[in-house]
Amino acid sequence: MSTKILSGQLKGSVLVVPGSARPTLLRFRQSLFDMMVSMAHNPKDFFKDKAILDCFAGSGALGIESLSRGASFAYFVDISQKAINAIYKNIQKLSLEDRSKIIKTDILKIRKPQERAACDIVFIDPPYGKVSIKKTLQHLFKTGWINENSLIVTEEDTLKAEDLSNITEIVLEKNLGKSVFRITKLKIDL
Repeated sequence: MSTKILSGQLKGSVLVVPGSARPTLLRFRQSLFDMMVSMAHNPKDFFKDKAILDCFAGSGALGIESLSRGASFAYFVDISQKAINAIYKNIQKLSLEDRSKIIKTDILKIRKPQERAACDIVFIDPPYGKVSIKKTLQHLFKTGWINENSLIVTEEDTLKAEDLSNITEIVLEKNLGKSVFRITKLKIDL
């Protein structure tokens, strides 16, 4: 299985997708990124110099798409060895080693690396219904991966979406097929 990069310097590059992943459909990924850049005064520069955290990364498509569009650095986190292998192949093939770090761990056990401040954009696209986004956000905040300025992008099953209204404020939300995509910010009193 494969997917491709939709825009930026790496547009058209084909990515390996591990069999264990549920990749975001291309048209949904395009809609998601269109939503994000629509928030910017200058859409071309939305990702410029941003640090990305791609949780439950699978193939790494969301983080790599961000790098292609100008992000300065991306962390890719997944617990599956198949996913880690696919991300490594994709990063190596696209010569992104100096702009990325791959971390094999349970997201609820990740520790904050010393070399960076909180990430600017975090993608949270867990296996539907298997991981709490709320617990993930609380852990990422506690460990310093995110703060109140971080943009949080989630994908969930429309019928089973968690209520995160007590810890996040919705900036944009869109239903696509059976998925709901939300762009949120943390409430400061998390």
